[in-house]
Amino acid sequence: MDLRYGGRDGGDGPCGACKFLRRKCVKGCCIFAPYFESSGQGSAHFAAVHKVFGASNAAKLLMRIPVHKRLDAVVTLCYEALARATDPVYGCVAHIFALQQQFIFRAYNGAPLNYND
Repeated sequence: MDLRYGGRDGGDGPCGACKFLRRKCVKGCCIFAPYFESSGQGSAHFAAVHKVFGASNAAKLLMRIPVHKRLDAVVTLCYEALARATDPVYGCVAHIFALQQQFIFRAYNGAPLNYND
């Protein structure tokens, strides 16, 4: 999931969020436009965010965050939403727990810690 190049792709079409919500995307006014591209995975990522958090709650959350930190928040929202899609009970906590167990196992057995696993 690479949202570093998000946005509207320079086109006049709606962003991925507005495309999913089937509403008009007003350039400069849409809070989602810089982060959910109109082509590719933008609509799919927003669909996951919308299913878990809701469009209104995600918009309110982004409005309360400074502009320079919004991209990180969107990446985090997408990661959590996609993790909830695969594991509805634990979400990303299951992945964190697995990494923690791997760390404990390797530290206990004296194996070198390889962060690329």
